[in-house]
Amino acid sequence: MIDISNVAARLDADEKLKLTYRFPVRSEDGQVNHEVREGRLLDVAEEAKLLYVSHNGEVIWVKAEEVIALDSDNGL
Repeated sequence: MIDISNVAARLDADEKLKLTYRFPVRSEDGQVNHEVREGRLLDVAEEAKLLYVSHNGEVIWVKAEEVIALDSDNGL
């Protein structure tokens, strides 16, 4: 799992970051599958252990345990 306080410090230093994460998607039959997504990291909530990401023009939250990778944002 990632160190959210470290991520918050990187954002505070104006570093642009992208997040690769697993996102739960419910199918029509009610089964939950996970798809891998990638988006620009906007903010974090350290106490709640949530990361806020831009996805298709919307802001969504991602749980820390769903994070796959955190990298420098190269134009996302």
